[in-house]
Amino acid sequence: MNEQMQALNGKRVVVTGGSEGLGLSMVEALVRSGAHVTALARDRAKLAAAERVGAAVVAADATDATIMNKIVADEEPDVLILNAGARLPMKPIDEQSWAEFSTAWNTDVKAGLVGIQAALKTPMTPGGRVLVMSSGASMVLSVPYIQPDSLRLSGGYVGAKRMLWFMAHSANAVSREHGLGLHFQVLVPGQLMPDTKLGHQVATAYAEIEGVSAEEHVIGRYGSILRPAEVGQRVAELLADSRYITGVAYGFRANSPIIPLDI
Repeated sequence: MNEQMQALNGKRVVVTGGSEGLGLSMVEALVRSGAHVTALARDRAKLAAAERVGAAVVAADATDATIMNKIVADEEPDVLILNAGARLPMKPIDEQSWAEFSTAWNTDVKAGLVGIQAALKTPMTPGGRVLVMSSGASMVLSVPYIQPDSLRLSGGYVGAKRMLWFMAHSANAVSREHGLGLHFQVLVPGQLMPDTKLGHQVATAYAEIEGVSAEEHVIGRYGSILRPAEVGQRVAELLADSRYITGVAYGFRANSPIIPLDI
Protein backbone atom coordinates (compact mmCIF):
# COMPACT_ATOMS: atom_id res chain seq x y z
CA MET A 1 0.00 0.00 0.00
CA ASN A 2 1.51 3.38 -1.00
CA GLU A 3 1.74 6.32 1.40
CA GLN A 4 -1.38 7.99 0.00
CA MET A 5 -3.47 4.85 0.53
CA GLN A 6 -2.04 4.41 4.01
CA ALA A 7 -3.01 7.98 4.92
CA LEU A 8 -6.55 7.82 3.48
CA ASN A 9 -7.43 4.18 4.04
CA GLY A 10 -10.67 4.00 6.01
CA LYS A 11 -11.13 7.79 6.19
CA ARG A 12 -14.76 8.90 5.87
CA VAL A 13 -15.22 11.55 3.17
CA VAL A 14 -18.38 13.32 2.00
CA VAL A 15 -18.30 15.08 -1.39
CA THR A 16 -21.16 17.39 -2.37
CA GLY A 17 -21.76 17.79 -6.08
CA GLY A 18 -20.21 14.35 -6.41
CA SER A 19 -22.15 13.02 -9.39
CA GLU A 20 -20.13 14.50 -12.26
CA GLY A 21 -17.24 16.75 -13.25
CA LEU A 22 -14.73 17.68 -10.57
CA GLY A 23 -16.86 16.16 -7.83
CA LEU A 24 -16.92 12.75 -9.49
CA SER A 25 -13.18 12.93 -10.20
CA MET A 26 -12.53 13.57 -6.51
CA VAL A 27 -14.83 10.70 -5.56
CA GLU A 28 -12.96 8.35 -7.91
CA ALA A 29 -9.51 9.38 -6.67
CA LEU A 30 -10.48 9.11 -3.02
CA VAL A 31 -12.10 5.69 -3.43
CA ARG A 32 -8.93 4.47 -5.18
CA SER A 33 -6.96 5.76 -2.20
CA GLY A 34 -8.95 3.61 0.22
CA ALA A 35 -11.36 6.21 1.64
CA HIS A 36 -14.99 5.48 2.41
CA VAL A 37 -16.68 8.08 0.23
CA THR A 38 -20.25 9.34 0.21
CA ALA A 39 -21.25 11.38 -2.86
CA LEU A 40 -24.15 13.80 -2.56
CA ALA A 41 -26.03 15.39 -5.47
CA ARG A 42 -29.62 16.22 -6.36
CA ASP A 43 -30.00 13.89 -9.36
CA ARG A 44 -30.18 10.27 -8.23
CA ALA A 45 -29.68 8.94 -11.76
CA LYS A 46 -26.40 10.84 -12.21
CA LEU A 47 -25.10 9.45 -8.92
CA ALA A 48 -24.90 6.03 -10.55
CA ALA A 49 -21.40 6.92 -11.81
CA ALA A 50 -20.18 7.47 -8.23
CA GLU A 51 -21.91 4.29 -7.13
CA ARG A 52 -20.14 2.28 -9.82
CA VAL A 53 -16.70 3.24 -8.50
CA GLY A 54 -17.62 2.18 -4.96
CA ALA A 55 -19.00 5.30 -3.29
CA ALA A 56 -22.14 5.44 -1.19
CA VAL A 57 -24.61 7.97 -2.59
CA VAL A 58 -27.23 10.37 -1.25
CA ALA A 59 -29.69 12.17 -3.52
CA ALA A 60 -30.19 15.52 -1.80
CA ASP A 61 -29.77 19.29 -2.14
CA ALA A 62 -26.52 20.61 -0.65
CA THR A 63 -28.12 24.02 -0.05
CA ASP A 64 -30.62 22.48 2.40
CA ALA A 65 -29.37 23.08 5.95
CA THR A 66 -31.46 20.30 7.49
CA ILE A 67 -30.04 17.77 5.05
CA MET A 68 -26.44 18.86 5.49
CA ASN A 69 -26.74 18.84 9.29
CA LYS A 70 -28.06 15.28 9.09
CA ILE A 71 -25.34 14.17 6.66
CA VAL A 72 -22.58 15.47 8.94
CA ALA A 73 -24.21 13.96 12.03
CA ASP A 74 -24.92 10.57 10.43
CA GLU A 75 -21.78 10.11 8.32
CA GLU A 76 -19.35 11.57 10.90
CA PRO A 77 -16.91 12.48 8.10
CA ASP A 78 -13.22 13.02 8.64
CA VAL A 79 -13.31 15.18 5.51
CA LEU A 80 -16.16 17.23 4.05
CA ILE A 81 -15.65 18.51 0.49
CA LEU A 82 -18.03 21.32 -0.48
CA ASN A 83 -18.09 21.21 -4.25
CA ALA A 84 -21.74 21.79 -5.21
CA GLY A 85 -22.25 24.57 -7.74
CA ALA A 86 -24.48 25.92 -10.49
CA ARG A 87 -24.21 26.63 -14.21
CA LEU A 88 -23.82 30.26 -15.31
CA PRO A 89 -26.03 32.38 -17.59
CA MET A 90 -22.97 33.64 -19.58
CA LYS A 91 -24.26 37.07 -20.62
CA PRO A 92 -22.82 40.61 -20.54
CA ILE A 93 -23.64 42.48 -17.35
CA ASP A 94 -26.23 44.72 -19.06
CA GLU A 95 -28.25 41.67 -20.11
CA GLN A 96 -28.38 39.77 -16.81
CA SER A 97 -31.34 39.86 -14.47
CA TRP A 98 -30.63 39.80 -10.74
CA ALA A 99 -31.71 36.14 -10.62
CA GLU A 100 -29.16 35.30 -13.32
CA PHE A 101 -26.41 37.44 -11.83
CA SER A 102 -26.83 35.87 -8.39
CA THR A 103 -26.99 32.25 -9.57
CA ALA A 104 -23.60 31.34 -8.07
CA TRP A 105 -24.46 33.13 -4.83
CA ASN A 106 -27.73 31.25 -4.42
CA THR A 107 -26.12 27.88 -5.08
CA ASP A 108 -22.33 27.85 -4.63
CA VAL A 109 -22.16 30.33 -1.75
CA LYS A 110 -25.34 29.09 -0.07
CA ALA A 111 -24.17 25.47 -0.25
CA GLY A 112 -20.79 26.58 1.11
CA LEU A 113 -22.37 28.42 4.01
CA VAL A 114 -24.73 25.56 4.85
CA GLY A 115 -21.89 23.01 4.72
CA ILE A 116 -19.53 25.13 6.80
CA GLN A 117 -22.21 25.75 9.42
CA ALA A 118 -23.04 22.03 9.57
CA ALA A 119 -19.36 21.26 10.22
CA LEU A 120 -19.11 23.91 12.95
CA LYS A 121 -22.44 23.31 14.67
CA THR A 122 -22.78 19.52 14.61
CA PRO A 123 -19.77 19.66 15.02
CA MET A 124 -17.47 17.43 12.99
CA THR A 125 -14.97 15.32 14.93
CA PRO A 126 -11.87 17.27 16.06
CA GLY A 127 -9.14 16.95 13.47
CA GLY A 128 -11.69 17.06 10.66
CA ARG A 129 -11.02 19.00 7.46
CA VAL A 130 -13.45 20.89 5.25
CA LEU A 131 -12.37 21.59 1.68
CA VAL A 132 -14.25 24.39 -0.09
CA MET A 133 -14.11 24.47 -3.88
CA SER A 134 -13.39 27.94 -5.22
CA SER A 135 -12.07 28.88 -8.68
CA GLY A 136 -9.21 30.67 -10.39
CA ALA A 137 -11.83 33.31 -11.18
CA SER A 138 -11.61 34.36 -7.52
CA MET A 139 -8.11 35.73 -8.24
CA VAL A 140 -9.08 37.90 -11.19
CA LEU A 141 -8.29 41.23 -9.51
CA SER A 142 -5.23 40.02 -7.59
CA VAL A 143 -3.24 38.15 -10.26
CA PRO A 144 -2.04 40.31 -13.21
CA TYR A 145 -2.32 37.59 -15.86
CA ILE A 146 -6.06 37.11 -15.24
CA GLN A 147 -7.64 40.07 -16.95
CA PRO A 148 -11.11 41.17 -15.74
CA ASP A 149 -12.30 41.39 -19.35
CA SER A 150 -11.61 37.68 -19.78
CA LEU A 151 -14.46 36.93 -17.35
CA ARG A 152 -16.85 39.66 -18.40
CA LEU A 153 -19.70 37.21 -19.15
CA SER A 154 -19.56 35.52 -15.75
CA GLY A 155 -21.84 37.83 -13.76
CA GLY A 156 -21.63 37.32 -10.01
CA TYR A 157 -19.47 34.19 -10.26
CA VAL A 158 -16.14 35.93 -9.59
CA GLY A 159 -17.35 37.49 -6.35
CA ALA A 160 -19.09 34.31 -5.26
CA LYS A 161 -15.93 32.25 -5.59
CA ARG A 162 -13.89 34.89 -3.75
CA MET A 163 -16.48 34.89 -0.96
CA LEU A 164 -16.09 31.13 -0.50
CA TRP A 165 -12.36 31.71 0.03
CA PHE A 166 -13.07 34.36 2.67
CA MET A 167 -15.66 32.10 4.35
CA ALA A 168 -13.03 29.42 4.90
CA HIS A 169 -10.90 31.93 6.81
CA SER A 170 -13.95 33.00 8.84
CA ALA A 171 -14.73 29.37 9.66
CA ASN A 172 -11.16 28.79 10.85
CA ALA A 173 -11.53 31.73 13.20
CA VAL A 174 -14.70 30.20 14.70
CA SER A 175 -13.01 26.81 15.01
CA ARG A 176 -10.10 28.37 16.91
CA GLU A 177 -12.32 30.48 19.16
CA HIS A 178 -14.45 27.47 20.17
CA GLY A 179 -11.62 24.94 20.30
CA LEU A 180 -13.27 22.68 17.72
CA GLY A 181 -10.05 21.42 16.16
CA LEU A 182 -11.45 21.71 12.62
CA HIS A 183 -9.52 23.07 9.66
CA PHE A 184 -11.10 24.73 6.61
CA GLN A 185 -9.21 24.91 3.32
CA VAL A 186 -9.89 26.37 -0.12
CA LEU A 187 -9.22 24.56 -3.40
CA VAL A 188 -8.53 26.79 -6.41
CA PRO A 189 -8.32 25.17 -9.85
CA GLY A 190 -6.25 27.80 -11.65
CA GLN A 191 -7.37 26.94 -15.19
CA LEU A 192 -10.68 26.76 -17.01
CA MET A 193 -11.45 23.08 -17.58
CA PRO A 194 -13.30 22.32 -20.84
CA ASP A 195 -13.91 18.71 -19.75
CA THR A 196 -16.44 19.77 -17.09
CA LYS A 197 -19.91 21.00 -18.03
CA LEU A 198 -19.36 24.38 -16.40
CA GLY A 199 -15.87 24.74 -17.85
CA HIS A 200 -17.07 23.79 -21.32
CA GLN A 201 -19.98 26.21 -21.05
CA VAL A 202 -17.67 29.09 -20.10
CA ALA A 203 -14.92 28.19 -22.58
CA THR A 204 -17.44 27.85 -25.41
CA ALA A 205 -18.96 31.27 -24.71
CA TYR A 206 -15.59 33.03 -24.91
CA ALA A 207 -14.37 30.82 -27.77
CA GLU A 208 -17.35 31.89 -29.90
CA ILE A 209 -16.29 35.53 -29.49
CA GLU A 210 -12.77 34.61 -30.68
CA GLY A 211 -13.96 32.28 -33.44
CA VAL A 212 -12.10 29.23 -32.10
CA SER A 213 -12.99 25.95 -30.38
CA ALA A 214 -13.37 25.67 -26.61
CA GLU A 215 -10.11 23.73 -26.28
CA GLU A 216 -8.28 26.23 -28.51
CA HIS A 217 -9.50 29.06 -26.30
CA VAL A 218 -8.22 27.29 -23.19
CA ILE A 219 -4.86 26.44 -24.76
CA GLY A 220 -4.50 30.04 -25.89
CA ARG A 221 -5.22 31.34 -22.41
CA TYR A 222 -3.27 28.85 -20.30
CA GLY A 223 -1.00 26.91 -22.66
CA SER A 224 -2.31 23.55 -21.42
CA ILE A 225 -5.46 21.67 -20.39
CA LEU A 226 -6.17 20.86 -16.74
CA ARG A 227 -8.20 17.64 -16.63
CA PRO A 228 -10.67 16.79 -13.84
CA ALA A 229 -8.86 13.52 -13.12
CA GLU A 230 -5.68 15.47 -12.35
CA VAL A 231 -7.55 17.70 -9.90
CA GLY A 232 -9.06 14.62 -8.23
CA GLN A 233 -5.61 13.11 -7.79
CA ARG A 234 -4.20 16.38 -6.41
CA VAL A 235 -7.02 16.57 -3.85
CA ALA A 236 -6.23 13.04 -2.69
CA GLU A 237 -2.56 14.03 -2.40
CA LEU A 238 -3.44 17.16 -0.45
CA LEU A 239 -5.41 15.12 2.07
CA ALA A 240 -2.73 12.46 2.40
CA ASP A 241 0.40 14.63 2.61
CA SER A 242 1.21 16.27 5.96
CA ARG A 243 2.75 19.26 4.16
CA TYR A 244 -0.75 20.46 3.31
CA ILE A 245 -2.44 20.09 6.70
CA THR A 246 -2.01 23.64 8.01
CA GLY A 247 -2.36 25.86 4.94
CA VAL A 248 -5.67 27.44 3.96
CA ALA A 249 -5.56 27.93 0.18
CA TYR A 250 -4.10 25.65 -2.48
CA GLY A 251 -4.19 25.93 -6.27
CA PHE A 252 -3.99 23.43 -9.12
CA ARG A 253 -2.59 23.84 -12.63
CA ALA A 254 -1.94 21.27 -15.34
CA ASN A 255 1.18 19.15 -14.91
CA SER A 256 2.14 21.05 -11.77
CA PRO A 257 2.55 20.22 -8.09
CA ILE A 258 -0.01 21.60 -5.63
CA ILE A 259 0.48 25.36 -5.34
CA PRO A 260 0.24 27.03 -1.86
CA LEU A 261 -1.74 30.28 -2.19
CA ASP A 262 -1.65 31.57 1.38
CA ILE A 263 -0.37 35.11 1.84
